[in-house]
Parts: sequence; C-alpha cells; structure tokens
Amino acid sequence: MLVFLALNRHSKARPFTYHSEIWGDKAGYYVYLPAAFTYHFDARAFPDSLDTATGNGFRLQRTTGKVETKYPYGVALLEAPFWAAAQAFAQDKTGFSKAEHKAIDVAAATYFVLGLWLLTATLRRRFSGLVTALTVAVLVSGTNLWYYGLRETGMSHVYSFWAFALLLYLLSNARRPTWYEPDAPLGQVAAIAATVALISVLRPLNLVLALLLWPAGEPRTWGGQLRALFQWRLGVLFLAAAVVLWLPQLAYYRYLHGSWLAYSYGQEGFPNLLTPKLAELWLAPRNGSFLYNPVLLLVLPGSVLLARASSRQAVLALGVWAGASYLYAAWWDYGLGCSYAGRGFVELYPVLAWPLAAAVAYLLQRPQWLRWSTGALLVLVLAYNMRASVRFDGCFYGTHEWDWPAYRTLLLN
Repeated sequence: MLVFLALNRHSKARPFTYHSEIWGDKAGYYVYLPAAFTYHFDARAFPDSLDTATGNGFRLQRTTGKVETKYPYGVALLEAPFWAAAQAFAQDKTGFSKAEHKAIDVAAATYFVLGLWLLTATLRRRFSGLVTALTVAVLVSGTNLWYYGLRETGMSHVYSFWAFALLLYLLSNARRPTWYEPDAPLGQVAAIAATVALISVLRPLNLVLALLLWPAGEPRTWGGQLRALFQWRLGVLFLAAAVVLWLPQLAYYRYLHGSWLAYSYGQEGFPNLLTPKLAELWLAPRNGSFLYNPVLLLVLPGSVLLARASSRQAVLALGVWAGASYLYAAWWDYGLGCSYAGRGFVELYPVLAWPLAAAVAYLLQRPQWLRWSTGALLVLVLAYNMRASVRFDGCFYGTHEWDWPAYRTLLLN
C-alpha cells in the first residue's frame, strides 16, 4: 500500500522539477550512485547542466572534473539495491531516468514499512497490541512522518527513521545477556555497532543523538552499564564498523578536497549556541514542530506517565528530544531550508513513541466520556495535520518565520 501511495503521489511529478524525487537536497544525496557506477566520478562525462536541471543539489565542476556534493553517502547506500534494479530495466542509462526516480519511491516506502515493523515489535515489549497499534497509527497520520516517507522520498529522514527503529529494537532487547555484557552474542554487538555507524553516515549530526541511547536496556544500573561499556571487544567492534562504513565517505573527501577529513557544509554551522531559537523551532509558522504536529504535545505528559514504569526510557526520550531541539535551534537555519514541520525530528519518532504510547495507554484506562472526547479531539488534530501536509508545496512561502497570514493561507485558502 505504501509503495502504491508513494508512486501515486509522484505520478504527475515530472523529472527535473522541484516535485520530483531527484531535486535539490534529494539530488545531493542521490548523486553518489550515478557518479560512482555510470560516470566514474568524472563531472565532464555527465550530461550538460544536469546539476542545474536537478535543482543544484550537487555541482559538476567542469574545469576540475569533480562531482561536488555536501551531503553524506548513506542515503545512496540504502537506495543502491533499488537503483541497481531500475538500472537493469531502464533503457535510459543516464542514471536519471524515470525508472531511477520511481526506484527511490519504492526504496523509501520499503524502509518506511520496515521502520514501522521494527517500531511495533519494540513497543510490544512493553505495551499491549491495541496501544501499540494506536500509537503507530497516530505517528503515521498525525505527524510529518508520512510526508517524508511517501512524498519527500529522496530525503534522508525516512531512512534514518528506519535506522533509529532498528537501533532501539536491538538496544531494548530484554533477553540476557544484554548487548554490553562480556558474554553477549558477538553478532548482536556487531549489529548495534553497524547500526550506529550507519546512522552517522546517513546524517552525521544524528550520531550524537544515537549515542545518547546506549542505556536503553533495563537490566543494569546506569553506572554499572556505563562501566560495562569499557571493554576492548566493544571498542574494536564499534571502531571496525565506523571504519567500514565511513571509509567510502572519507575517500570521497580525499577525492574532492585532497584531504581525508573535511567539513562539507562550508559556512553552515551553529552560530546560535548561546541563543537557540527554540520558540521558532517549536511554534513558528515556518516549520514549527508542535504547530504542525500537535500530537507531539502528548510526549511531554507521556514522559511523566512513562516514568512510572520505566524512568530510564522516560529520561532517554526527553533527553533525546531536548538534545535535538537544542542542536537544531542552534543551527544557522533552524527550519532546515525548505522543509515541513520540523523534519529533523522524523528519525527520532521511534524514541518519542515511548512516551506517546504511555499517554495512549493512560487515556484508554480513563472513563468512557474522557476516552470519547479525547478521541474526537485527536481525530480533529489528525485531520488538521493531514490537510496542512497535503497542501504544503515544499516550502513555507511566508516573508518571515512568524508570518501568520501565510500560515492561514496554507490552511484555508
């Protein structure tokens, strides 16, 4: 169903337009595939002006022959099997045919489904089937998760959503021995190390947030678990995973900059470390997370409810949300360019699903009148989110971040 919806959403989106799967940032993530396997990283071999035709998400430096993109290669890595299948059947071998565009839709929908499956399996370890089903349904229809899973299929977020769902699934496994203990299965530890490394090559900033999740397992105290991390076996496996998955990226930096280490984002950084734009990040008409995804307000009281059963998971959920909020609010552009509804939080929904599920479980135990009234309010909130996301045209077109008339136009006109 999700593959059909993704393909249907792009059925009228012509290639080389801003609604297509390979445009702008999406093209910058994708270009590694044709660059590596079709053009051998020779910019002169690409069709003329292809970078301009795809929204300048990457640059073809004709004088030096370099293919320049600031984005990491992780998305291209996960798209690779689908791209290879499209290449095998496409008559147009430029790497930018209609078949390659549609392969990205199939890839995103596939990782979307896998992420939802892993999230469901993780939530079922603590919550009932009904609570889990309602929580996943609310996340899909009440947040911008579906927007980046089915509409902006070339962006990194749905792939990172799957990776975080996989990480939590592996970390929250309650069977003994847990992953950080000396007698834990080697395969389990290697899988966690590889997932963390993959998260970092999808979006390097997410490495910080992924590392905050190391205490997700319950059996030991915080201090005991922290001490258990200092094992040579864990260090070797995490280092090996980092080397394997980061070596292609470092080789690309070497090819482009002449150095194995480089900061590809140029002048973009964190100028607002002391004055983070938190109000704008959460509430502004330009991509405010809570404004466009009001169901996320349940995360705050849900964390209090979750603390009754698992103070550890409550602290982790609030800590990851707070850490992400600060990092994005301190970034030079809290709205992350043309984006919808705080897109930086999409990959963190597997973590935020914990307190959301706790809130759902609490409401299901309340009197019938409260359940029905809350359910009616929730339906209105979901309808509001769906209307805003369907009408959103890729960018917020207000003249400034607090442009409420432009927001009303988005919803009403």
